[in-house]
Amino acid sequence: MISCFDFDLLSGPLFIIKSLQRRRLKGLASYLGGDVLDIGCGSRPYRGFLDCRSYIGIDGSIQVKPDICAGSLNIPFKDSSFDSVVCTELLEHLKEPGECLEEIKRVLRPGGYLYLSAPQSWGLHYEPQDYWRFTRYGLDYLLEKHNFRLVKMERVGGYFSLIGQESVDFIWSALKGVFFFLGQVSAERIASVFCLGPSLLFYILGRAMDRMEHRYALGWAVLARK
Repeated sequence: MISCFDFDLLSGPLFIIKSLQRRRLKGLASYLGGDVLDIGCGSRPYRGFLDCRSYIGIDGSIQVKPDICAGSLNIPFKDSSFDSVVCTELLEHLKEPGECLEEIKRVLRPGGYLYLSAPQSWGLHYEPQDYWRFTRYGLDYLLEKHNFRLVKMERVGGYFSLIGQESVDFIWSALKGVFFFLGQVSAERIASVFCLGPSLLFYILGRAMDRMEHRYALGWAVLARK
């Protein structure tokens, strides 16, 4: 149920959602190959899951050491440069997410695949650049509007995963505050240790019980084709 590789995520409070996101991408990784562009790549957590010819990560933050420091609304590549594009948890931070989809469409080769993920339920983060949350119908509308053909859409976590992740995040934040007198790094490590049990418990509970309802979601994972 839990990949041994996912245990590296237990060093922080986001084990549940990040494990679920990994599962979704790994399930669709066979579509993503050739020359791959990861937009808003962060630390490039999905690089190891893809069997590709080349993998380039771009991000607007130089601190995460991307291959290229660039924004998502002016991608510094020629038309039809990539076979696949990965864009995870980025659209909610863009005032005009459709402009990003247009750029993705431009750099994708005909028939190329886009893997996209976005949150439906999540607290404020990276403020103040936090503008949107998406239902499956909103994502479907955006993709159709920008001439992508939906191939698959999969829910990332349901009600029990949502409650679990928000509970762990609250516990982690509260404990970090309690131990902050020890310094930020030590406080975060202590908080993470206390969150190990709740993270694993809620993850297993969510995997077993999320299927009981279909209205709630942490987010959505989408595979679309140009």
